[in-house]
Amino acid sequence: MKGANSKANILIVEDDRDLSAIARIHLEAAGYVVAQAFLCEEARAIINKRFFDLVLLDIMIPDGSGQDVCTYIRARSACPIIFMSCIEDSPTIIASLAGGGDDYVTKPVRYEELLARVEANIRRYRELPGAERKREVMRRFRRFTVDTARRRVLRTDQEGREHDVGLTALEYGILLYLTDREGELTLYDDLYENVWETPSFGEVKTVMVHASNLRKKIDPEGRGVIENVRGVGYLFADV
Repeated sequence: MKGANSKANILIVEDDRDLSAIARIHLEAAGYVVAQAFLCEEARAIINKRFFDLVLLDIMIPDGSGQDVCTYIRARSACPIIFMSCIEDSPTIIASLAGGGDDYVTKPVRYEELLARVEANIRRYRELPGAERKREVMRRFRRFTVDTARRRVLRTDQEGREHDVGLTALEYGILLYLTDREGELTLYDDLYENVWETPSFGEVKTVMVHASNLRKKIDPEGRGVIENVRGVGYLFADV
């Protein structure tokens, strides 16, 4: 059965040719158009010539690092990047997501899970985040304003001046979801499943990294606008 995002273009950057071939078979069976690169140099050359809706990216590549490729992509495109690696340690996962990755799956890959994550990330990339949420154009809070028409967030400094906060699509989605539930505890799984639009599969680190980046941008003074309830989730307070 063809996926909802059939004809979307996906690039697999993976030096294990067998794994890359298997991933390609699953993706093409779901209706995606797939290209492959086995080295960082190949990936950069392909990215310069073609548009992609999503990139599946390994970390350990013979001629470089997947994290370097991620940086290269981010300078040219906002397309979703899903890291696909055998490395499971927290520092690597955190660095990969903080460096521009949208999601992270570990090998051996569960392809049903991978396809769910791919579809959700592409859908979010193609659709306007928050388009069917609040109808008002400007949502004003004490420390910032959300311009939903332009998907912009303006932060108010101590002198009352507004500054544009550069949020990623995921950070913007997290902020909207939390502000819609002011004063309510939002669980990690609930946040993942509603912002990433796919089952969480127990994923916590991905949520925590993106939420941490959002907190630093939206509340650099650390006033507690978004409180992390350790091991549980987040609380938004208009303080």
